[in-house]
Amino acid sequence: MTKPYDFVPFLRCEGYNEKGDLEGRIPIKVKTLTPVHISSGRYRIQDNKNVYKEFVKVNGRIVIPGTSFKGCIRTIAESVSYSCLQTALRDGSKLPANKSHVGGQKCIICDMFGTMGSKSKVRFSDLKAIEYRTEIRGIPKSFRPHPDNSFYIENGKYKGYKFYKHGINGIQLTGPVLCEFVGVGAEFEGEVMFKGLTIEQLRLLCFSLGLSGDIHPKIGYGKSYFYGSIEVSSQSEWAKFAREYIDTCSDDIRQNINVLISVLNYKNALRSYD
Repeated sequence: MTKPYDFVPFLRCEGYNEKGDLEGRIPIKVKTLTPVHISSGRYRIQDNKNVYKEFVKVNGRIVIPGTSFKGCIRTIAESVSYSCLQTALRDGSKLPANKSHVGGQKCIICDMFGTMGSKSKVRFSDLKAIEYRTEIRGIPKSFRPHPDNSFYIENGKYKGYKFYKHGINGIQLTGPVLCEFVGVGAEFEGEVMFKGLTIEQLRLLCFSLGLSGDIHPKIGYGKSYFYGSIEVSSQSEWAKFAREYIDTCSDDIRQNINVLISVLNYKNALRSYD
């Protein structure tokens, strides 16, 4: 059976000592490519009969929480940089020996996004829905990953960062778990604020957001069932920074970028079902 995910190899972790003074705001728009659900933790009743998980709302308005979006983008950025591994895995012996900080130095990602005792230089606003429709859909139950499974391991070590593939609309799996989704074509607006970044970090941030158009992040519940695909866009000046990251990075980072694009470019899903 073909798995709905693939792996981007781990790169080594390096200390990052560059000092930055760049400051600004990146206005972003998010468009849903497949239905998306992000749970508020609350339940509602449909037609006095069916109980479903509610989408996150602030003052009654659908939003993608900035914290959820930030976590998604951070993982992408980790996979295409010389950074440590923040994800907790049960068996540390299966991790590469060079995936942690050395000598107390922060890596480029911890310097950007923050870590224990270090404040983030990047802030994500909540993304507010400006055009959308909601629908109640039943999807299969999700289960915790089992990283000790043979699918995750190669030559006794974890393969790398796990990313879920995209799927075209119509192949999403259904099941008994009722959730409130925003449908395809919903639009959200928000911004990413940064202060104290270097030019390298700004380029990495813009690429990881998907502003070059090469990758489309996945977010929310049901990613393994082909839900949660989004497209992120902004003004052309920010897209330029994203493309510059591809052009200026090292060869091994570029190899990881190519692998990431093969998994997270939504056009690849469309082509595979032509």
